[in-house]
Amino acid sequence: MIILPAERLGDAEAHFAQAGYALTTVTTPAAGGLRETQAQLAHALRLPDPAATNLDAMADSLRDLRDLWGGQEVALLWQEAGQLAENDGRAWWILSEILDDAEALAVVALGATRSSEQP
Repeated sequence: MIILPAERLGDAEAHFAQAGYALTTVTTPAAGGLRETQAQLAHALRLPDPAATNLDAMADSLRDLRDLWGGQEVALLWQEAGQLAENDGRAWWILSEILDDAEALAVVALGATRSSEQP
């Protein structure tokens, strides 16, 4: 997993598009915890319905990710990823581990925009 500030989204999109990856994006739900975020991730990755509510099904489905995307590797651009880590560190860890184990998947976790103002 690559962790970047939000303002680097365009750079990540350009890099992975040039490298031939299929691109998909997801945003952590505002009040989302494990299950809400899992459902959003499963939808963005085109995983079968059970993957939205079952962690084992999500992990199993990710093994077929390349087939689900027509043979392409996939880059998931996860916006507001840091929000889940702040709200529910355990959920962040679980989902990150599952996503990191997927072979045909590159994950870019985008956090908060960095402020240019000095304190």
